[in-house]
Amino acid sequence: MSQPVTADTVRADAARHLGIGPERLTADLLLAEDLNLDSLAGMELSMSLEERYSISITDDELELVTTYGELEQLVLGKVSGR
Repeated sequence: MSQPVTADTVRADAARHLGIGPERLTADLLLAEDLNLDSLAGMELSMSLEERYSISITDDELELVTTYGELEQLVLGKVSGR
């Protein structure tokens, strides 16, 4: 990946996958309740981000994510090696 990975790039990629505007993805947005993401849709989003950023998100990690902000921080942490 040539451009640096930032919160904005993760937000843009997640929004593109979800088919919504990136401005809708706020840190406190509840994935299941506000976006109606079921576990399958959440897994598909996770897999899309894994492929895009060459990271691995475990099922256990994904299970703990309830907000978009948590997902964004998880992805950024994985990319930076934390």
